[in-house]
Amino acid sequence: MSFAASLFSGVLMPVALLLCGGYFAVRLGRYFFGNPKRVFCGIVRATGEGGTSPWRTLSVALAGTLGVGNITGVALAVALGGAGAVFWMWVAAFVAMFLKYAETLLALSTREQQGGQLHGGAMYYIRAAVHGRAGHVLAAVFAALCVLTSLTLGGVIQTSAAAGALSAAFRIPPVAVGVVFALAAALVLIRGLRGVERVSAALIPFLCLAYTVLSLVAIFRGRGMLPSAFAAIFRGAFSVKSGLFGVGGFLASGALRYGVSRGLVSNEAGCGTSPIAHAASGVRDPAAEGLFGVLEVFVDTILLCTLTALVLLTSGVAPTADGTYVLRAYSALLGAFAAPVLAVFMALFAFATVLCWAHYGQESLCYLTDRHGIATAHLIAVSLSAFLGAVAAPAVLWDLTDLVLALLTLLNLPALYLCRDTIFAGTRQFFNREKTPRQKCRGGETIVLK
Repeated sequence: MSFAASLFSGVLMPVALLLCGGYFAVRLGRYFFGNPKRVFCGIVRATGEGGTSPWRTLSVALAGTLGVGNITGVALAVALGGAGAVFWMWVAAFVAMFLKYAETLLALSTREQQGGQLHGGAMYYIRAAVHGRAGHVLAAVFAALCVLTSLTLGGVIQTSAAAGALSAAFRIPPVAVGVVFALAAALVLIRGLRGVERVSAALIPFLCLAYTVLSLVAIFRGRGMLPSAFAAIFRGAFSVKSGLFGVGGFLASGALRYGVSRGLVSNEAGCGTSPIAHAASGVRDPAAEGLFGVLEVFVDTILLCTLTALVLLTSGVAPTADGTYVLRAYSALLGAFAAPVLAVFMALFAFATVLCWAHYGQESLCYLTDRHGIATAHLIAVSLSAFLGAVAAPAVLWDLTDLVLALLTLLNLPALYLCRDTIFAGTRQFFNREKTPRQKCRGGETIVLK
């Protein structure tokens, strides 16, 4: 498992992510950098029509991306890959913005309406991109992997981190954390998407603001270490820890592997999952909703992950590959009160992520089957995984999660490339206000821009 995770998430996935993201950055960058006013106005003036508000879908998507990835995931990246991993997080975030924009645009272009509710995601545009039976098979595999990830990354890993933080800060038994998480998740999820939206819209803006303020105060206290922190980031980014030379050694470096892979765990760009949340938006223009995907990556990685990394590097605390590294770093800069406050933040972030990924799993099951009993079984499985994560989270699940996310990415990126004409046409229409006709794709199953 460890070897497979290293191969896929440490080599194949970063290369594919950077190449595909770089391609879309080159092709789409001129629109974004050439007309930033259009980007800003597209976000500020966006309104939902007959669907979920784009700001609510952004909250749901952020709930999925802001879990332990932007806190303990960053700490793990720094501990295992060194300060240079932060640089590769930034690189991954830059290309991730364009990937997130592209996959969100496609999700809205290919979404379907069933039972008065909008459904979409990578499985829908994978099916549209790959003709014939192969498209259906690949889309089904993607959906099945999403269901699995909703229980591992969305359930076990999140509650494991939350239980560890709460236990260290308040001495709360992990069993108690597991019971509370399981029951609370069930109470919210039984209300469906509306329940997830309401909780996410209430939690996420508050958590983002509060965590930003806490981190800025900590960085200000450790401001004397900022020059050396940035020096370590750029110096470590291009060191080859494997001792090999050339490209092979570069790809094997801890900084690259952990920076890109943990960056992906944090913002999920390129793996095609967050478009499931964006597909419910009432925004009619797919490109306009795509801008909210860009904003999602900016808030998650450029803002919050960077703040976490700078706190770690200015704290003077020796890095360790466990959940206590973050708590010790904030406590070193802010005092004893920081640990319990941060533990609460981590628990709330984790809970929001559990809810969001449960929604992704439900939508994936909706794509695979319409049997109500299966959806109920998945809800029970999510609650059970939340409980098990608190009491016994095997370390192998991080390797499994890295492997599954890499597989999702390797399924999603080719579909993005195959649908590139749709992405470019939708972008031109939005930025240049061209009137591009809508055409039916594959016998009316999906609607795409040509």
